[in-house]
Amino acid sequence: MKLRWTSIAWSIVYLLLLLSLKSPLIVITSFFMLLPGLVLFTLLPIRSFIVHIIPVLVIVALLAGPAYVLLSIYFLIPSMLMGLAYKRRAAAFKAIAIGAGAILVEFLIMLLLSKALFDFNLSELIESTFNMTAAPLEGMSGETVAGSMGLTSDAIEQLSQLTVRLLPFTLSVCALVIAWVGHALARPTLASLGQVVPKLQPLRTWRLPRSLVWYYLVALLLSMFVGSGSGFLNTVLLNMIPMLGFCFMIQTASFFFFLAYERKWNAFIPIVLIIVMLFFQPLRIIGILDILFPLRDKISRSGR
Repeated sequence: MKLRWTSIAWSIVYLLLLLSLKSPLIVITSFFMLLPGLVLFTLLPIRSFIVHIIPVLVIVALLAGPAYVLLSIYFLIPSMLMGLAYKRRAAAFKAIAIGAGAILVEFLIMLLLSKALFDFNLSELIESTFNMTAAPLEGMSGETVAGSMGLTSDAIEQLSQLTVRLLPFTLSVCALVIAWVGHALARPTLASLGQVVPKLQPLRTWRLPRSLVWYYLVALLLSMFVGSGSGFLNTVLLNMIPMLGFCFMIQTASFFFFLAYERKWNAFIPIVLIIVMLFFQPLRIIGILDILFPLRDKISRSGR
């Protein structure tokens, strides 16, 4: 009986989250969309899961429209895949990777279908969005406020093109964050209901492969010789360099937590250091050094 009421409660939560996609709250709630479906699929047999989900989708169709049903399915598929990984006792990192990968594949399929069926142009949409944002900045004087900020028509076009080219990096990071948030919230929830879910290793133990540093160096060298442009190699480098930089930031955060653990620091200290790193990104070189050299071994020996 407890499981029945719990599953009904999570179905209601899922319905409310889906309806929130029509509001400005979508910026926040989209990061939590995997959680209800993930909990329900892990807890329930497939038949019971379908019985809970169908009424939710019907209500969403009636209140929000068929388009939001498709959006619901968009988030439901990675939730089911992650739940299936949980049922098979897969490692937490594998489950998160499956969820993030599903989100990316779905987006690419959606983009291709939109282009083929409706001649949808993402670049034009982004450029029009930038133009709409800059329009209210126009002043009554000879020089517009937008122009004084450098938001000329050419600058807006270049910015929109850069945004489109950076889309793979942006989507990858967002997909990883959404999948990680789903896992981070689902695991304690499922544990409270008697469902064992593997947990991620503590951040302080994470060690990324050394090969990432060499990829980064090669990418930097190529970017120096290739220069700026809109070719395929330029686009790859444009996404590869910030993605590797993001990995080094994670490794730096791991090192901060390792250092705090070894030195018995207050847990608040590594958090402050991570916040500083977000505003002063050259600090991520610590992550590169942590990958290349045995810094942790020296710190562990010195602490004995």
